[in-house]
Amino acid sequence: MTTFTPYPAIVFDLDGTLLDTWPSLLAAVHAVAPAGAPGLDPAALRRALNLGIGPMFDLAATQIAGREDAARPALLAAMSRHYDDHTLVTATPYAGAGALLAGLRAAGHTLALCTNRNRASTLLLLAHQGWRTHFSHIHCLDDGLPAKPDSAPLLATLERLGHCAEEALFVGDSLVDARCALAACVDFAAHRGGYHAQTGDLTPAVFTYDHAGDLTRWIASQSARILEKEDD
Repeated sequence: MTTFTPYPAIVFDLDGTLLDTWPSLLAAVHAVAPAGAPGLDPAALRRALNLGIGPMFDLAATQIAGREDAARPALLAAMSRHYDDHTLVTATPYAGAGALLAGLRAAGHTLALCTNRNRASTLLLLAHQGWRTHFSHIHCLDDGLPAKPDSAPLLATLERLGHCAEEALFVGDSLVDARCALAACVDFAAHRGGYHAQTGDLTPAVFTYDHAGDLTRWIASQSARILEKEDD
């Protein structure tokens, strides 16, 4: 009987998939916003995070200052600066995320990260969690390719790993991630506890999960299913 490892390459998104960064980002907005800013709408900001940190901060600046206000660039810069200097590493892992990474790596999967976050903050977050060694490759927003949902960063990541799209699983949480996977013809697993604005944002997904342990078990079940077919 031959052995089989489903998805030898597994690529993860970071924000909303492995780390809950929303509270740390909102804290930066509140630190910069004038006291009692009437237009600040956290629910809308969280929905905007479905498209990334940049769109979320941009909407926050608009809510605070108005679309045409000349203060918007300064607000954006202040939010980013406060976030980097004070709240970045307060992000917390989703339950079981560390065990998920360690378990998949121990099982023989090659792991990578593909994020629309810049490299400096990505590496700081990974170092803070002790996760850096889990990933064979890390692709970030400032690596010279179009951002997700363009397929280029995911396909470049797989090329670096030496695997084709058919051998890979992309794990994310948002509309951006789902569209990136679809464009790259890579199977998509969706974390329902992340930052998607509505359920349809995660379509099409081969698997959706709430807890990291559910994803671990599902990946293992794919191996068992293939082995059963080989035995028939």
